[in-house]
Amino acid sequence: MKTLGNLVIMLVMVCTLQSSLKILDTPDGKEHPEPCALVCSGISKHDDPDACWNYVGYGLRTVYKRVDISGCNFVSEPVVTATTRDVFDTNKVACPAFITENSNKDNFYVYSTSNISPDDAEKRQCDVHWVATGYTC
Repeated sequence: MKTLGNLVIMLVMVCTLQSSLKILDTPDGKEHPEPCALVCSGISKHDDPDACWNYVGYGLRTVYKRVDISGCNFVSEPVVTATTRDVFDTNKVACPAFITENSNKDNFYVYSTSNISPDDAEKRQCDVHWVATGYTC
């Protein structure tokens, strides 16, 4: 039994040591040391008072939201992927598609690609689920 326990510990250690993150390209095109690579993720909630949905303006009926990623401690702009989640079964209407823009090391913005009001984005519970991959040194 002791041998089996040691084998399991060794396998866990080998798997842990062999896992690595490789970033092939970044928005600024600069290379950083591989040990500084980080995947950071989170959710910007639909009802977050510090990051609420707002009209884009310019006569458009689309919305945007600033998403804070400063807790990831990136040193440069990361690669960001974001999607929305809503509670379709309770409100019968899905959140629209969104795009990301204006990223930097501390935040990025999501913009709706079709018409929706800030109130509807909150009613539909349009949470932004995001993943950022970048460097911390």
